[in-house]
Amino acid sequence: MQWIELENYCLPVSEEGPGIEMFNFSISEGDICWLDADVAEDALLFFKALATLATPFSGIYRFEGKRLDFTRPDTLLPVKKTIGYITTHSALISNRSLRENLTLMRSYTDNTLSARIDDDIFDLCRQFSIADKVDVRPEKLEQSDRRAAIVIREIAKTTRLLLLEKPEIYLGHARFFLYDWLLRGLMDQGVPMVFTSDDKNFIDSVSTRALVLHNGQLQEKEYEPGSKGVAGVSI
Repeated sequence: MQWIELENYCLPVSEEGPGIEMFNFSISEGDICWLDADVAEDALLFFKALATLATPFSGIYRFEGKRLDFTRPDTLLPVKKTIGYITTHSALISNRSLRENLTLMRSYTDNTLSARIDDDIFDLCRQFSIADKVDVRPEKLEQSDRRAAIVIREIAKTTRLLLLEKPEIYLGHARFFLYDWLLRGLMDQGVPMVFTSDDKNFIDSVSTRALVLHNGQLQEKEYEPGSKGVAGVSI
């Protein structure tokens, strides 16, 4: 079963890119898609589309076979809660502590005001060395700590898809080993991912599919680890 399907999808022009011309795209369990984009803003636009954060100019979005209605934002919330979005555009709520940021999703789904962090999430906080900072607000933390909290928040979701912007540099070199280990664990569980990266070793070791986004056109190309790929095939 295709978990997500975008049919005859067209995305509007972004501030720094041409937008994305009409395309079809689907992703299923176990798919790990490397996205090679010539304009970083277009890659983020594609991520936003998959995360239901960008309204299409035209086209159909199906989630687990059900068509989504972008004229009713409330109906998109259950989908948003299952898609991890880890990019430079991801953010924490600035007037809430890390603890509150990490428990807001559970508070919403369980209809509770409890600010208790689940043991598995707190263990991740310890591993990322932010356990002693959970009662601090984001603006008082270094960028690397804020981003670590974002990673924890997003992978703690009941994830149906992960969207990742250059994981090799997102948290910095010191924390990449742990981040990489967590991502590979999710891959082993079949969680599909779309990611950008300039790290050839990472790309070769995890990719099952390769996408090319150049001049506003999305294509899929045959991909073999260690090769430079072959001519793109329009999707």
